[in-house]
Amino acid sequence: MDDFLYSSDQIASFEVGKTTNNEIFSAMGSPSIEIADINNVWIYLISIKEKKVFDDDTLLFQNVVRFEFNKQGSLLNKAILTQDDFKNISFASEITKVDRNAYSITDQLYDAFTRGQ
Repeated sequence: MDDFLYSSDQIASFEVGKTTNNEIFSAMGSPSIEIADINNVWIYLISIKEKKVFDDDTLLFQNVVRFEFNKQGSLLNKAILTQDDFKNISFASEITKVDRNAYSITDQLYDAFTRGQ
């Protein structure tokens, strides 16, 4: 928990245009996700869980921190997403039917095995 509090103070001190990717790497370590093909984006997934032996773990805290850098390594953008920013995704139990006229390999195999019956 002390490490998390220290890193949250560090995140608050990072300034756009002044902080470099080397400084963020020194303070935060390796990013959880690094996206280099679109922009140079580093994403840190921060979570604290209470581990339980006979039940599911309880999520106590979760944040996502996103840093974007220019080609020289200077911080262009910083975003912190908290649990309030996360959305629950609900899934419908309905089945989507797909109508198609293609005669696939699966259809051909099914027909081959059921012709003699």
